[in-house]
Order: sequence, then C-alpha cells, then structure tokens
Amino acid sequence: MITATCSSFAGLATVRFMLGMFEATISPGFVAITGIWWTRQEQASRSAIWVSFLGFFGTIGGLITFGIGHIEGSLATWKLIFLILGAFTIVWGVLFVIVVPDNPATCKWLTQEERVVAIQRVVENKTGTKSTTFVKAQVLEALTDPKILLLGLISFVNAVASGGLSFGSIIIKGFGFTSLQTTLMNMPLSFLQAIFTLIGGYAQHKFPNARLIVGSVAMIPPIIGTVLINQLDAHNKWGRLVGVWLLAGYPTGFMVLLGLLATNVAGSTKKSMASAMVFVMYCVGQIVGEFSFPAHVCLANRIGPQCFKANQAPSYHGGIVAMLIGFILNIVFNLTLRVLYQLENKKRDKALEGKSQEEIEALKDESRVQGFDNVTDKHNVSALMFGLGLFADPIRSSSDTPSKSEGLSSIDG
Repeated sequence: MITATCSSFAGLATVRFMLGMFEATISPGFVAITGIWWTRQEQASRSAIWVSFLGFFGTIGGLITFGIGHIEGSLATWKLIFLILGAFTIVWGVLFVIVVPDNPATCKWLTQEERVVAIQRVVENKTGTKSTTFVKAQVLEALTDPKILLLGLISFVNAVASGGLSFGSIIIKGFGFTSLQTTLMNMPLSFLQAIFTLIGGYAQHKFPNARLIVGSVAMIPPIIGTVLINQLDAHNKWGRLVGVWLLAGYPTGFMVLLGLLATNVAGSTKKSMASAMVFVMYCVGQIVGEFSFPAHVCLANRIGPQCFKANQAPSYHGGIVAMLIGFILNIVFNLTLRVLYQLENKKRDKALEGKSQEEIEALKDESRVQGFDNVTDKHNVSALMFGLGLFADPIRSSSDTPSKSEGLSSIDG
C-alpha cells in the first residue's frame, strides 16, 4: 500500500525492494508447511492446489484490475490497485498467522490425540516436522549435493521464462491490443496456469514415480508457444496470442521441483539451505529473464506501460528465444536428475539383496526415528549402511513387483 504514496523512482525502487524481500518467504514457507503436514503421497496434490491459486487469483486479479481501471477519481489507477489489493493482502496475512499453526505438535485447534495422529502420519516421510537447531555441517552438505545443485539449475531456467512473462502484458500489447484489452487477454494465461498446475498435480498423484517426466512433458506447450510467438506473421495477433497462452504450462515444472525439495531432502538446516539455494537461483533466473527483454525504464511489473527498445518491438525476439532455451534446458536438467535418482535407487536395491525382512524392518524403524532427530538424508541410517540417498518413492513402473526395500525410502523422480 505504501507504493501508492511514492512519487519518485527512488521511492518506488525502495518499496519494490522491500516488497520483494517479504514476498521471498512465501514459496519456501509453503514448501516447509507442505512437508510438515502431509505425507509424500499427498504432497504433490497439495502443492498443486496452492500453486494453482497463483493462476486462479491472477484471473480474479485481472477482473479486479479491469474494474479498477474504470474508476474515475483523483487517484491514479495504479495507486488504487496497490491500495485495494494491498489492504486485502494485509487482512489475509493476519488471518493466516492466526489460523495456520507452526507445526502439528503446537496446533491449538487439534486435540492432543489428533496432534499425535498428525505427527504419526508424516513419520514415513523421514524428514521430521521442525527443528530450530542450526547445523553448519548440513549447510556444506547442501552446497555439495549434486541433486540439490541440479534442483537449483532447474529453478534457474524455469525462472528465466517467469521473468520474461513479467513482461507478458507488453508482449500482448505489442500484438495490437489496447491497455484494457491486454488486461483481459492476460486472464486466460493465468487461468490456464491454474489448470495446467492441477493437471500436473493429478498426473503426479496418478504416476508417483514419474514426477520429473511430468515436469518435462509440461514444458512441451510452452515450447510450442514460444515458436508460435516468434514464427507466426506479425499480423496474426490471435495465433501469437495463443502462443502466449501456451506458456502457461511452465509453472507445473516449478511445482514438481517444490515437491522434490519437500520429499527428497531431510535435515532442518539442509532443507532450509536447499530451499534458499533453489529460490535464490529462481530470483537470479527472473533477473536474467527480465534483462532478456531490454527496457529503457521499468519501475514495476504492474505500474503503467513499460518501455522496450524500439528495435525489438513488437516481437522482442531475443527475450522469446531466451524463454525457449530455458524450457528446453528444463527438460534436459529434469531428465539428468531423474537418471541420478535411478542410479541411486538401483544401487540401493542391489545393496539390500540378501537382507532378511527382520533386518530391513529394523532399519526402517531406526530410519523413522532419525527422521525426527534432524538427521539429513545422507546420514540417515539407511544411507550410512548403503551409501545411498533416501526419501520418496522408487522409480519403477507401477507394474513392477515392489522390492522389499521399498519402505526403506528411495528417491522419487
């Protein structure tokens, strides 16, 4: 809301920096909440729900913005947008703090028995609920884990496209639509983002051992979309607009990444560090994505028209190509990460050959206990014995016969 009081670039830049700083906690916080309250099997669908609301509220926000645009008064339209939506955000934030508990053990609206059940439900996750102890060794472990580094790279290339879509209004307006028409034409993009995300969440629930495949397939519509935007005739504004709408598939890939971050990383400090790495890379990707669309001046994504270099308008070829490269690299990194998961799962299954069911059950029990003792996935008893990664479902087809080591936790992909 303070943004509405700004009258200079310095003021807008300062407030925008503060806004970004506070917004930076949202996605990592939601990842943590998802991992604390729901089982591995449930997390994909739950993540899909909260990620999809970015699209749903983007659609509603488009309608609200369109309506605010018709308000006549002394205040500029962009100021009214920040005042109205800002007030709603503050109210919602207060309600969230009051209603949403820190973790199941301290939840005030659950009985003691229900708290125990809530904790027991996530025992098999082996990632615990919450610990405030900072462990330096876990920071180093996160920084040197190749799988976490790959998750960071996936986040980066996904964000390149997201940064480009921050200029989606300018791209659409460049097709020949008016400012208000552009607001309306942006709404299907937001709505399709929600639909793609929900479909992706359902696919992950239906095929739990193919999350990275789902994330890779989700990149196909955006790839087609970027080709349409760049290759169709400049006068074919509706065909190119369809290309913009097809970009809506990319958030599904980010949802898959969040799910893997929640289920395949253990240790409170390590998980926090991994989340920080992933979201820092996301922010860097957004910056790269925005610089792919050169601008003379850009005060904020939603403040008035933004000005691009005349020699790139209205196609902005360089930015669209950067997005295309990001989508393709997303698929490459997804499949590379999946191969790493497959190799570790195969080594684990081979290492468990000859173990009795009693030995495996004992390992499972100890692994569950360590999951609540702030032990990382690397140092969990199962990993110590076999030198393997843990956590989540094995990568094998649903028709395969489950191995007796499945409950010991393998890596999902």
